[in-house]
Amino acid sequence: TELIEKVSIFDHFKGRNIPEGRKSLAFNIVYRAKERTLTDEEVEAQHTQLVKYLIEKTGAELRKQ
Repeated sequence: TELIEKVSIFDHFKGRNIPEGRKSLAFNIVYRAKERTLTDEEVEAQHTQLVKYLIEKTGAELRKQ
């Protein structure tokens, strides 16, 4: 989407507590609009859409906190 400015992986973990053949990735995502300030609701909607897309396309799972 046009609101995502930058995506980077800041953690990659395999091993204990991660099932065989799986890995844990943590992302930093910067959302920004060039002409205005984004609302919390806009960012949350974009983030929810991105998470849904990743789950559907890769079989990813959100890590339980």
